[in-house]
Amino acid sequence: MTVLICTHNRASQLDGALRSLESQSLPKDSFEVVVVDNASTDATQEVFEGCAERGILNLRYVKEMELGLDAARNRGIREARGEIVAFLDDDARARADWAEAILTGFAEHDAPILGGKVSLIWEAERPGWFSDALLKYLIHCDYGERVVEVSAAPWLYGTNVAFRKSIFQEIGLFRLDLDRKGESLMGGGDTEFFQRARDRGKRLLYLPTMTVGHLVPAKRLTREFFRERLFYSGFTRAAHGTESPGRVLANCAFFALAGPLLALAALALRVARCPRASFAQERRALLAFGYLYYCLLKLGGRVPPPRQEVWT
Repeated sequence: MTVLICTHNRASQLDGALRSLESQSLPKDSFEVVVVDNASTDATQEVFEGCAERGILNLRYVKEMELGLDAARNRGIREARGEIVAFLDDDARARADWAEAILTGFAEHDAPILGGKVSLIWEAERPGWFSDALLKYLIHCDYGERVVEVSAAPWLYGTNVAFRKSIFQEIGLFRLDLDRKGESLMGGGDTEFFQRARDRGKRLLYLPTMTVGHLVPAKRLTREFFRERLFYSGFTRAAHGTESPGRVLANCAFFALAGPLLALAALALRVARCPRASFAQERRALLAFGYLYYCLLKLGGRVPPPRQEVWT
């Protein structure tokens, strides 16, 4: 098995992810760890070297200079020596039995994609306007304590997911025009891949034993962060290109009417000092505006074609 950690300028968080892998119950010769440094300019390589000096993990370092999470993912998949490829984010912390749960899961199930529980590690208290509907935008995932087949959104999350490598040979790699590039909050590369896999008849399973914690720093508990995050969530929904032209037109008509009304409702509720209800309306408006913005860009010929990589 190969564990991939794709990272960009988050050396301090990378160290925590690596230390969580050093504490795995699985024998260290049962898996390799590949750190894909995505054009970092900080101390990422030094953190890697410090981990290598400890000599606990079977560790490799790869530098990918094309900026973008999916470019880093695709490079890591090509570099992987294992027939199972597991993703762990640099700001995630794997439970001690995480790697063991992955291998057990693939031994017991014929699905090519397994994902797991993502619990949130809070750095600060949730603000008053924060509702449970926002948890998924912090990559929270919990389908309960049983194995569940996931057949629709919300899907699994790239923070904590594992694949049989053969699926990439069969249906291609991640799209390079989606997901984060540097500090951008655009997302959705994993979502598009899960939808594509499901359309090809592939099973996606959630395993409750496959558990990681995901850091939530205080800077992500601001309205400013969520406004950008929500806008890009609507943007990438449209960018996936999985909806029919009729559905896109219907969505645009509805969002063009509803978006401004929702924004006005959000303002009125904020003036009335109802912060949670206010931001709930703002959330819906931002998703609508993001969707509309992508469609307007596409209508104006300002959207590049999808960059779908195939296995080579």
